[in-house]
Amino acid sequence: MKKPFTYTLSLGLLTACLVLLSSFRTPDTEVSITLLPSGDALKKEAFTILNTKCNVCHRKKNPFMVFNEKNMSKRAKKIYQMVYVQRKMPKGTDIKLTNEEYFTLEKWLFTQNI
Repeated sequence: MKKPFTYTLSLGLLTACLVLLSSFRTPDTEVSITLLPSGDALKKEAFTILNTKCNVCHRKKNPFMVFNEKNMSKRAKKIYQMVYVQRKMPKGTDIKLTNEEYFTLEKWLFTQNI
């Protein structure tokens, strides 16, 4: 009973944030929410982000945490914690996620019932 409520609450908060952000957007930070993929396409898009932005460092510094399409779903909770809650990833200043990449990754994470 608690998990669906939390999921619904999270989606509601995400929607409210997106509405709020859309009222303050500028041309250089605009994110087209309607163009975000869904289902398998969303998973592939999320994997592309993990592969191009996360695996670059993970291959060198943490080879046991390299993401692939088979293990990314079971690591969804950890990804959410490190990227959105603790904001520890991505590390450094060389690699940054764009606003669109944050939204795409977050949308996929919420499909994983984190």
